[in-house]
Amino acid sequence: MTEILFILLYSVIMWLVIEIAVVLFAATGLKKPIARYQVISMITATGFTTDESSLIIDHPIRRRISAAVILFGYFSLAVMISSIASVLSNDLRTNLLVIIIAVFFAIWMFLKNKIIPSYLTNKFEHEMDEEYDLEDWPLKTALSLDENDMVAEVEIKEDSEYTNQACENMILRGDDIHLLFIKRGNVILRKSLLEEKLQAGDRIMIFGDKEAIKNKFAGMLVDEHA
Repeated sequence: MTEILFILLYSVIMWLVIEIAVVLFAATGLKKPIARYQVISMITATGFTTDESSLIIDHPIRRRISAAVILFGYFSLAVMISSIASVLSNDLRTNLLVIIIAVFFAIWMFLKNKIIPSYLTNKFEHEMDEEYDLEDWPLKTALSLDENDMVAEVEIKEDSEYTNQACENMILRGDDIHLLFIKRGNVILRKSLLEEKLQAGDRIMIFGDKEAIKNKFAGMLVDEHA
């Protein structure tokens, strides 16, 4: 019975660590559902990867948080396996786990306070400003995109209506869509882009309103980062 209680109590600790990590990731601008999924993946050492994992890998502060979560996950895996394999718990250990749970719960409740996430967000943004050059920032953060924006890559194919057309005919001045660069083979074009005539095989990096991009370039999107 004590073994089951030990496992249940340690599971509560893992849950609290997950929630604390989610709050910290959210303070860096990551959406909570994405943060929770990635934290669970880290803490269980599943190695499950998605395109969303780049949101963490490409962000210096998120990498630090994820490193702590991964280390805790490896430690937790060892503890859980050991607790199942043998009788590890006694009254002292159970009492200790209760204390640890209380501490983590207090930390979690502290971070849930409305003032703290705002403070952490400002602190993380200040640290990014002070310690990292703009080119080291994740693209979405550097462009100050909100939830309705996205970064996408558009491919110009042979049968595209935009082939041999100037880029300004594809991205109109009234569109809430903005051109970053054109990739033509191994060459990156950045000058006079609106006047540049598009060729088959060109890949155009754009950002702007999510719905406008999806409606205008349906079937042409190669890569997108909502």
